[in-house]
Amino acid sequence: MDRGTQKVWDTTTKNQLVELRRGSDLATIYCINFSRDSDYLCCSSDKGTVHIFAIKNTNLNKRILIPSGGILGKYGDSQWALANFTVPPECACICAFGPNSSVIAICLDGTFHKYVFTSDGICNREAYDVYLDVCDDEDYLQ
Repeated sequence: MDRGTQKVWDTTTKNQLVELRRGSDLATIYCINFSRDSDYLCCSSDKGTVHIFAIKNTNLNKRILIPSGGILGKYGDSQWALANFTVPPECACICAFGPNSSVIAICLDGTFHKYVFTSDGICNREAYDVYLDVCDDEDYLQ
C-alpha cells in the first residue's frame, strides 16, 4: 500500500483507472464513498480532512506542475483532491454525497458537516450542527 493514495480499479478488466493522492503521510482512512453517478469519490481520514476527487473527469483534480522524478518521485504524477474540508482531527467520521454537489460528514463527536463543492474546487460550508449537545443529561434524569 502506498502512503496517502487511493486507487480505483475497473473490476471487470482488473485495470487501475486512477490513483488519487490524499496526502504524503500515512493515515487511517475512516470512510470512502462514491457519488450516485460514480463521477466523484470522497474519503475521510484521521488527519481531520474530507477529500473530494473527480473520477469521471479526472482533469478536474489538482496536480503538481513539476516533472516527476527527482525529489518528488512519483508524487509529481499524482492527482490530488479537487476539493477538501476539515472536520475534528483524529475523530472518526463517515462521509457521503448528498444532493446538489454536497458532501456530508458525521463525526463520532456528534458533529454534522455539510459542504457544497464546485467543479473548480471551491468548497463552502452549508450546514453545521452538534447533535450530542441537543440537551443535557439532567433533562433525562428527572
